[in-house]
Amino acid sequence: MKTKGWSVSPSPYILTRPTVSRMSVVTSLTLAPQVLILILVGDTSALINLAAALTGSVIAELCMSIPDRKNSFGDGVVILAGLLTGLLLPTTLSPFIALGVSFSGFLVSRVLFGGTGSYWLHPVATAVCIAFISQKEIFPQLLVSVDGMRMAGDAFGALKMDHFIQIGSDQSIASNLNSTILGFFGIKLPEGYITLFGNSPSIIPAFRYNIITLFASIILFAMNIIDWIVPCAFIVTYSLCVRFFSLALFGFGFSGGDILFALLTSGILFIAFYLLTDFSTMPRTRTGKTISGILAGFSAFILCGPGGSSAGGIFTVFLVNCINPIIEYCENRIIASVEDIA
Repeated sequence: MKTKGWSVSPSPYILTRPTVSRMSVVTSLTLAPQVLILILVGDTSALINLAAALTGSVIAELCMSIPDRKNSFGDGVVILAGLLTGLLLPTTLSPFIALGVSFSGFLVSRVLFGGTGSYWLHPVATAVCIAFISQKEIFPQLLVSVDGMRMAGDAFGALKMDHFIQIGSDQSIASNLNSTILGFFGIKLPEGYITLFGNSPSIIPAFRYNIITLFASIILFAMNIIDWIVPCAFIVTYSLCVRFFSLALFGFGFSGGDILFALLTSGILFIAFYLLTDFSTMPRTRTGKTISGILAGFSAFILCGPGGSSAGGIFTVFLVNCINPIIEYCENRIIASVEDIA
């Protein structure tokens, strides 16, 4: 994606971001708690797919590095891509397919679409999209149905009608929060949302532990590992669309959409902080990043609707990755002339 050089001033230069190796290692470490939980709960299928995806990305990197006699494992990008791919694949997917799509996604993105550090299609999004196209029936349907939405009047109510199982401490935690912190601001959190934060019902591991993803995002922002513009523009745009337009799709008029349900059931947070923030696929200016995030938010609403989608978020990344080169072309022709570099 990054093909045209930018004019820069003479030295000295100041390093404002961590190295690629440090970014990859820290990001991988923030995924470790999710992997640990999978081990503690004994989710063997998820762990096997995770190992298969890691293997696929490693084999793909070997196929690329051995002919050129280059060792690119040291930057940690290969391991991170394997971890992300494994966490975004359904646990019901065959490990052989998990290995194959991880290998294909990594190889295709880095060989055909720009090379190491310059690919404009995210290898993880590419891998999961390949998995969805080849095994669509393995990916779960929407968590809520049209009939359920019309009967309940909102997405979370429809989910509760469909045998939604809360974690044991959901009621007590919600009650304590409502009587203390949230009560101070006049906010009441209904029962069930604690479950969505802590263990959202999904066969895709990356969609389950939203509270861990939120804590991880704080670390990533604090250490300057990821940029804040794209994920914030993405989440705000998607949230506004859900709030004002999601119920209109079911004949309930405007406003009243459930933002929390939408953010916690389609992997939106995971995608916002782990995939959309890849520096190889993002525009380079503040304006470009903002436009990219807004377009991603609108795309997510079109593909995920009020929430509960298993693959809409991934295809959002894929779609925005295809649009970002156009944004960068405009950056090179227009925005860069006013030195709006982020």
